[in-house]
Formats: sequence, C-alpha cells, structure tokens
Amino acid sequence: MLRQITPEESTLVERHAGKGFKTGLAEMSGWRNNMEDAHLAHIKDDWGFFGVFDGHGGDACSAFVAKRLEEELSANGCPADDAAVKDLVFRLDKEFLDSSKPSGSTATMCIVNKPTQAGGKHQLRVMNIGDSRVLLGRRDGTIVDGGGTDQGLTTDHKPDHPSERERIYRCGGTVETRGDNCARVNGDLSVSRAFGDREYKKTGGPGQEDHPVTSDPEFGKFECDASDFLLLVCDGVSEGSFTNPEVVELAARLLREGNDPGVVARAICFKALETDSKDNISCMVVLFEDGENQTAAMSFTPGNCTHLSEEKYKTAFTAMASRANLTLAQAVEMRYETALASPAESLSESLREEKEKIGRPAGEKGSNDRAQWFQQWVADLPEEAENKRPSLMSSMGRKGDGPAGPGKGKGNLNAPVVLHGLGCKALNGRTGFASPLVNDDGRVRVTLATSKDFKLVRPCNLKRFDPCDAETCPGCALPILLNQIPPCKCM
Repeated sequence: MLRQITPEESTLVERHAGKGFKTGLAEMSGWRNNMEDAHLAHIKDDWGFFGVFDGHGGDACSAFVAKRLEEELSANGCPADDAAVKDLVFRLDKEFLDSSKPSGSTATMCIVNKPTQAGGKHQLRVMNIGDSRVLLGRRDGTIVDGGGTDQGLTTDHKPDHPSERERIYRCGGTVETRGDNCARVNGDLSVSRAFGDREYKKTGGPGQEDHPVTSDPEFGKFECDASDFLLLVCDGVSEGSFTNPEVVELAARLLREGNDPGVVARAICFKALETDSKDNISCMVVLFEDGENQTAAMSFTPGNCTHLSEEKYKTAFTAMASRANLTLAQAVEMRYETALASPAESLSESLREEKEKIGRPAGEKGSNDRAQWFQQWVADLPEEAENKRPSLMSSMGRKGDGPAGPGKGKGNLNAPVVLHGLGCKALNGRTGFASPLVNDDGRVRVTLATSKDFKLVRPCNLKRFDPCDAETCPGCALPILLNQIPPCKCM
C-alpha cells in the first residue's frame, strides 16, 4: 500500500455560541489518511465545558469519549469538583475498555465558570490526560504562563517525565527510547496517560491510577478576564515548530482583525501544517462573550482535488467530506463552485491547473445534470497502482533493480545521502510517519550531502551510512521500501 505523499487540507469548522461564550473549532487531516480527533463544546447559562480529544490507533475512543461526556453533562450538569470529574473519567474509561474496542485517546478539557458579579473573573478548571494542551492568551498577543509545557496551562504526559516514568515502572511497564529519540511506554506508545489503550492497562492496579498508561486526569485552577481567550489544541498543532506563544500571538492578531474564533482556529491548523506537523490537527478557540445564537453551525472547505488519484489522499479527502455529511462527488463539486468557477485568467497557477484537471462540468450550478457529472468524474478517477513507482534504489540511480537490471543504475556512490521523509524515524527524527518527497514522474527526491551536513538529520547514533545500503534502516538494518511501512522499532 502506498503512503500518502501530499497533505490533505480540507477543513471542517464548527461554531458554537451561547450566553457568555463564542467558540470555533477547526480540524484537518493533514498527512494522516483518517481524522481521529473529536471535540466537545457544551455551553450552559453560567458555565461551559470544552474539550479536544486526540485519538490514536483509530477514532473509536475519541468519538466515544466526546459523545459520552456530552450525554453525562446533559443529564447531570457540571461536575461539582475534581473528585467528581475523576470519577466520571474513570467510569467512562472503564466503559470503553469493557467494550473491547481498539484505540485510545488523549483529552484536554476545561470547565469555565462565569463570574457571579459584573467585572469578576472567569474561573477555569483545567483537566488534562495526555499531550494535548490548553493555552490562555491575552488580546495583546501575550501568553499567560500557566507553568506547564511551553508556558501552557497543561503539562504533557510523556513517558520520560520523572513522575510518569516512576508510575510506569512501578506498574510493570517499561520506558524505551528508540532511534527517533522519543520515549515510549513498552517501546510503543508515546503518551503515558490516555483513555482506552487496553494493552497498557493489563499490569498494575487495582486502582485505575495504577497502570503504565492511566486515564487519571491532572487538574489545574486558573482565572482570567472576559477579554482573554482560551485555546485547546491537539498535539498536531505543537508537534512541529509552532510554539505555544506563537499560537497565541497568531490567534490574537486574527481576533483583532475579525473576532471570528472559527477563522482563527482554521488559520492555526494551516500554520501548524506549514510548520511541519505530520499529524491530525485540531484547534478550539473559546471567547468569553455572548454569541448570536445557541445552535452549532458547521462549514466545510474542500481541499485540492488535483491529487485524488493518490489512494491515501483520496481516502483522507473522502473521510473529511464524510464528517461534513458529504459524498466525495459532492465535495469535489463544492470545491469547483467555491474555488474554481471563476474565469481561468483570474485564478492562480495552481488553481488553473486544478480546474484544468477537473474539466468543464455539464449542467447549471446546483442542477441534477451537474451532480451526475461530478459523480461520473469521481467514478472515472484513475487508481494509483501499488507497483507504479520504481524501487528506491533505481529511483536514486544506485545499486538495485532499476530499469537496466540489478546493480546497473548510475549515481555518485561516494557521497552519503540524506533521505527525506521515508517514514523511518532513524532517518528523519519525526514523531509520526513522514511522507516521501516524490516527483510527478515517481522519482524520489534526495539530497546529496557531505558528512558534515548530517546535522540536518537526527538519526540513532548514526554518523553516516553506505548509500549502497540505503534500503535498510541504519538503526536496525531492516528494509525501508517506498511502498510499504518498514516493520522496524525505529518507527
């Protein structure tokens, strides 16, 4: 199966409003072929509950937690204290574990109690499970330092954190650091607190706090003014080079320009992608001011359709369209009408190319003829064959089974090669699967470099490696092939 080689940039924006609150949530698949995040904005007259849930290993757990929390809050109101929140979290975690469904999810949440008198402070009850984050910002663009990770209100629950590591070992687990320099529970999971993840909750106990991975929430109490704003972000926002202060600064600038939390959340997703996020991206912006109505409004912006012949991209695009209750054909039609219907001369070069690829639709806008035309367009999309791309070695012009036969390729065999984004973390140092940079003709793009340039890569104790062995991971010697995920522990 081929990897996705282009990020999918469709965005889904939800806006919720009520007395004293106005929120915007944006999500994007990015480099992943499925959106595994979920969220919750539960707004009442004098309080609100807000949460972002970052799923892993599938979307079952994050969706379950968001849905069940909404049901519990609607039925029972605001949890009275930290003990009530903890009891609720443990109960929902047990429900999910008892269902035997796979996957897990982090959760970053905040209960906001509005002031009881004019001019008073908003009270923030922050709850965190995992490595998503809650940030507090001021309208001048400064972050309120909450003492957490990168000045956030929350601290990432990572396996190498001293207190997390102590619990993991006490409860029968291990912390192992592989070639990507990322500490992992039992050599696999990169967070130490989460809902679900049954495989990491089989030792320790009997209390739910006492497992290598636990859903035990960490609490924090803060207060803020009505002019401040709250951000809840999954780790896809912060895993690249987008710092918490930079997130707050961008949000404040855009709020000054338009005060639309949905626009702000969407812009943060795009900035995270631009700054090298390789994960799903979700961002919620909470303003402490009255909204126009109490109903949720959803808007979908389809991404580029040029790459729909790529299997993984098509899967990601279709999944995001489905979250907006659209078929793939409906999403492509929406893309055409909203981004490509203008005369070609008024479009950018990339949009002109995309418009040319789609062609000229039949029928009038909104007609059945046009809808049927797009359905046929989608049905006629070429499928990318799994054996379409040449082998890595032949693409590089090095020893391998190239067009001229085994070992017949040409190339500079004396220069070390920096391989960008082949998915093996021993080579690229990422915390998630990166995607190969592949030209339109299928050739892998590489950089020839001298050994002093290996500072560009963060490999596992690797100084250099023989280009003739470039199909194996320098960290563990297992194969790295373009069209399959390497089965190595450096992942």
